[in-house]
Amino acid sequence: MCEKFVLVISLFGFDVVSNSNSRTINIIKSLQENNDCIVKYVTTDFDHKKKVYKKIGDNAVNISYIHVPPYSENLSLKRIYSHIVFAMKLRKYLNELEEKPYVIYCAMPTSTAAYMSGKYCKRYGIKFVIDVIDLWPDSLMPLTSFKKALSLLTYPWKWITIRSYKMANIIIGESRKYAREASKYNPSVPVYPLYLGVDQKLVNEIIAKHTLVLEKPENEIWIAYAGSLGTSYDFETLIRSISTLNNIIDYKLWFVGDGVARCAIEKMLQKYCVNAEITGFLSYEHLLKYLSYCDIAINIFRKDTKVVHSYKFNDYVATQCFILNSLEGETADMIEEYQIGLNFDFEDNSLDKVLLECISNWDKYHSWKINNRRLVVELLDKRKIYSKISSVLIE
Repeated sequence: MCEKFVLVISLFGFDVVSNSNSRTINIIKSLQENNDCIVKYVTTDFDHKKKVYKKIGDNAVNISYIHVPPYSENLSLKRIYSHIVFAMKLRKYLNELEEKPYVIYCAMPTSTAAYMSGKYCKRYGIKFVIDVIDLWPDSLMPLTSFKKALSLLTYPWKWITIRSYKMANIIIGESRKYAREASKYNPSVPVYPLYLGVDQKLVNEIIAKHTLVLEKPENEIWIAYAGSLGTSYDFETLIRSISTLNNIIDYKLWFVGDGVARCAIEKMLQKYCVNAEITGFLSYEHLLKYLSYCDIAINIFRKDTKVVHSYKFNDYVATQCFILNSLEGETADMIEEYQIGLNFDFEDNSLDKVLLECISNWDKYHSWKINNRRLVVELLDKRKIYSKISSVLIE
């Protein structure tokens, strides 16, 4: 029987009782299901996705919500300030703990929270595990044209990130690239590259039980972009490329989600005369149901992004969409090896060309969708992934 106290820290927290595909929530559920551990969870009371404060319900047992200032834009000083406030209040929370944890798991980002957690762990000899979900501040560089200036301004941030890597006893990364990046600064500790994962059985059950019914014309191709309508994605390229299908086929583009770029997207849809609909914020169950109706899903980020693997890719795989992907590295390799879609870039092999190739040979590519199942079984099985993370935390 495991009586170990595991403290899970993630600024971007979700409702533990929901079916969210959040990495940290999946870890908590795995610990609760497979081990008799004491699991506590620290997050903020601000919903980063919806930009509103969370409604804290009865499920808040063993969850500590740290109050932080709100922000309305992802790239803003207010957001940085909010993250710093979380880190400072987290330090106070840790210092006031009556019982010391056996292990602290901290998702990165944010670097400031990981830094405070690492300092606390070093002081008291507590095992410190970081999970690199994104490379901050490096991943922000493609979002601005002032890269040199931003690099100088974010130097202290980079220093804090590296210090956090160096304090870890164990490094987990949601891709091989992320794990290798952190390991460069702390090569003597164990490293585990573990993907976000797919629970195919649960996804199938959610889709089968969901009551949403969409009227889809028989000969219409449905194309999806799912997730945040944020600043990390090249929506102009996506919408302009889709417009090349006008007068060629019957199609509908679904934006399954919402975010700060919604107004800009609506203007671009009008500009390019694209047949599209934006659903707004949805529960994870709704998102999966919408994707289950779609034929093609687009995994597009900005050019030169540091992202190599994404939540939306896993959702596309789980719902057996044919995937058009712009990410290089591991995701592109999966696309090719398992034949679940086509890769594109922002040069010669552009999205509009790949779209036309896909549509022109849809009878062939439609049959590839089933290949997603093999990818899940061989590489993205969530039960195997989170069982491994759980054992890493408590061993």
